[in-house]
Amino acid sequence: ANPAPTPESPVLPAVEPVTADLPNVVARVNSREITRDELERAVRSAEIQAGQALPSQLRDHVYRSVLDRLVSFHLLVQESEALNISIDPSSIDAQLDEIRSNFPSEEAFETQLDDWNTNLATLHDEARRDLLVQGVLATKALGNVDVAAETVREFYDQHAEQFTEGGGVQARHILIGLSPTAADSTRVEARDRAEALLQKITNGTNFAELARAHSEDPGSAGRGGDLGVVIKGQTEPQFEAALFRLEPGEVSGIIETTFGFHIIQMVERQETRVLEFAEASVQIREFLLQQERQARVSTFIEELRTKSEIEILI
Repeated sequence: ANPAPTPESPVLPAVEPVTADLPNVVARVNSREITRDELERAVRSAEIQAGQALPSQLRDHVYRSVLDRLVSFHLLVQESEALNISIDPSSIDAQLDEIRSNFPSEEAFETQLDDWNTNLATLHDEARRDLLVQGVLATKALGNVDVAAETVREFYDQHAEQFTEGGGVQARHILIGLSPTAADSTRVEARDRAEALLQKITNGTNFAELARAHSEDPGSAGRGGDLGVVIKGQTEPQFEAALFRLEPGEVSGIIETTFGFHIIQMVERQETRVLEFAEASVQIREFLLQQERQARVSTFIEELRTKSEIEILI
């Protein structure tokens, strides 16, 4: 258990269902085909990046999103042809070598290619097309991207709260876990256990030792109930309100949350510190540059879409 609440799943917009049996061709971009195999490889790549298999309830959204990115990718590859952009073969080899370097041996690399249901020739072509897309964006969208010093300063002045560090508290807790639907008798028994532990703390027993022996929070019990630094908005309202009322070294009464009954110890309070502009300016500038790059790329791709013929076949 953990005093922090579990975030709610985001509400996703409705999308058109994607059939289980995909056709051989899932889209056409200016008469160029995007195949089922290419879409499936891109979805597998997304799963690898996410570190998990595609949840069935998200299948339609993921397939639509990945296909949309593939359409944009094909538009950019086609634009590279119109611009006569060429790629030095050594650049492709370097990119493949970088991928290989993530594996302990050539055999492990080839095994991974099999798992990805691809081969070296396909990977070579994908690397070539990636470099072509980079060339298009560098030529048509990302040239001379800059942010004025005045803009950086204005962002700092308008978002001062984002450059405030500290303000949290070092905390420990002991949790006696309880289901929100527990019977009254179970609730009474759990509270009695918490009250007994609180009495021991009041009588001088070491808080951390009691947490190790009795806390039912597996994430912190082994550390003597240590929760690290807790900041506002990170825990349930009842827990937060009790914690931030405490002074260093002080222990709360019995606090009930959806996880059960807590005893909280505030260890120390962190002072807040506002980063000076000189410290924050590099971070701000890079953030604003990235925003500008993303905006330019989105605008350029939208321009390509408006002058292209795109057919979505799923």
